Amino acid sequence: MRAPKGGAFLEMIMPDPAGDSSPGDTIHLTVDDYQSFILNGQRGQQSIQTTGTSGFLVCGPYRAIKAGIYTVAVLGEVEQAGAGVVVDVVSNAGLHQFVKTDIKTQAGHGLITIFSLHIPQDVSDLEIRLKVAEDTRLSFQGVRIAERDADRDYALLNKSYANDAHWSVILFGSYLSFVKPYVPFYLVIPRHDQELFAKLFDSAYIVGFIEKLPIILYEDWVLEKTGNIPPAHFDGWHVQQVVKLAFSKLGLSRHYLTCDSAQFFTKPFDFSAAMFREGILCTTARPLNRQEINQHFIDTGEQCWLNGNLVSAGVAFDAIDEHFTSQLDELKYHYIGCNGIFDSNICLALEKRAADFGYTNFCGLLAFSPYEFAWYGAFVTYCLPELFKPIEPCILLPIVEPDQLLDSTAPTGEDGYFGYLFQKPACDTLQPMQTYLACLAA
Repeated sequence: MRAPKGGAFLEMIMPDPAGDSSPGDTIHLTVDDYQSFILNGQRGQQSIQTTGTSGFLVCGPYRAIKAGIYTVAVLGEVEQAGAGVVVDVVSNAGLHQFVKTDIKTQAGHGLITIFSLHIPQDVSDLEIRLKVAEDTRLSFQGVRIAERDADRDYALLNKSYANDAHWSVILFGSYLSFVKPYVPFYLVIPRHDQELFAKLFDSAYIVGFIEKLPIILYEDWVLEKTGNIPPAHFDGWHVQQVVKLAFSKLGLSRHYLTCDSAQFFTKPFDFSAAMFREGILCTTARPLNRQEINQHFIDTGEQCWLNGNLVSAGVAFDAIDEHFTSQLDELKYHYIGCNGIFDSNICLALEKRAADFGYTNFCGLLAFSPYEFAWYGAFVTYCLPELFKPIEPCILLPIVEPDQLLDSTAPTGEDGYFGYLFQKPACDTLQPMQTYLACLAA
């Protein structure tokens, strides 16, 4: 991707927190900071490149850092990783290691890797080192260390594909306008779609629609890193659901809102105000009578997957509930499928429960019945009721028919809606940019 005008990509990949709402500082280490700590590499204009020699490419630069939780992004490009390529974070001349992560492939555009870092006490000599092999070919462009607030550790996650790329650009633009600046935006895409997304985001930057870039992660990297390799019969829809749950295992955020591509914000959205009640993360759900909703599914002919077969939706969702309770309650919570707000710790507990059921990680759950919100929702409802608080209505106003935009009342934020979600056929009919601008004008 051509760097946006006026700066290199590494200046854009992670937003610098700004203003009083910022939970902490961002430390930016450039190749200049590593100039005196190049061990087995060659300095270029904006990068340090491998030379076919194994060992540490760089060490240092021995910086002071206070205790806290951080997200570390190691910037650069990997052509070939090779065997035994790792990034580690150490202090005390390498005697104390905080974290170590191996590099098998590129994490995302401009990202060698990205990971969470916990510093339990202040350190005066932090090192972020990159070790390479003889056959490694990569360029190292620096490190960004963003501090996170444990009490406000939120993120947005968009899993997108080429067909939805234009919508993802609009979603990201609306995020920049209406979401707190310290909340990171992660965009997960297939590696082979990178060129298209790069072109669209670059164009959006040039015309001034966006002033920074999202944090792009590659789909295969997320799946491999979290140990959730989907079976061959999973299509893109299944993989999307795996990614939404598997993202929790990266440790990049405690709470995250999963966003479909064909949606955008039109009103300020604040996780703290909109998604928490009495300190508990709310789940978008609607209390319904089980018998009535199951009959509704029968009457409307709505079907869902269960063990590879299409059955009435009520049968599929009841089968999920039965994993967590021996007695189905008369009242159930029907989970809204447009936006899932997840707690990473709860997702990890859900994956452990999957092993008790005899399933292999999240892929096993979704192979049985591919509905990530239903699995998460049932788990919280039955197993963690003290952490469950349903919130109604949806976060974003669903639009199915294009005429609904004109017929319905625009979101106010006060009504619980912070923008729009476009479903078929509306998402196939409406033009993303024109629709977004029209909604802002309204």
